[in-house]
Amino acid sequence: MSTTISILGNTGRDVELRYTPQGTPVANFSIASNTVRNTAQGKQKKTDWYNVSAFGKQGETLAKYVSKGDQILIRGKLTFNPWLDREGNARVSADVVLQDFEFAGGNAAKTVQDAAEETIPAQENNQMTAAEENVIEAEIVEDSEERAEMLAAVHEMDAGDEVFAGQY
Repeated sequence: MSTTISILGNTGRDVELRYTPQGTPVANFSIASNTVRNTAQGKQKKTDWYNVSAFGKQGETLAKYVSKGDQILIRGKLTFNPWLDREGNARVSADVVLQDFEFAGGNAAKTVQDAAEETIPAQENNQMTAAEENVIEAEIVEDSEERAEMLAAVHEMDAGDEVFAGQY
């Protein structure tokens, strides 16, 4: 049984990248997520650990840009797997198969910038084609028209109209 989960936390170790015999990249790392609860004894902090596996291009990207301590938001399928420790005590690990992720925290902007610069050849870094400029201009015009329509609809409300929860 598995369920979808979103976790915002910090990586507990550097990402380990391996390849299957078929050549598929597989990245493994751990992530820690903290929760604080109010109890009769005061605030108590609890750290939950998750083992994360990422496949394909996502795994390669994580291995390249994420290191121990980085903050990241992950989404994936959560499963619980029982195992025995060295003393024979029953334990359970929380494992996540990554579906999606986002860089978070203070280093997110730098990481995204580094990734963007790698994908654009150096001579084209600050140059935009006329077609790209036209697409961006069309999106701006489209957004402006949509905002104007929404404002017009708001101004059409009569003074007696009541706003209710859920109305936008």
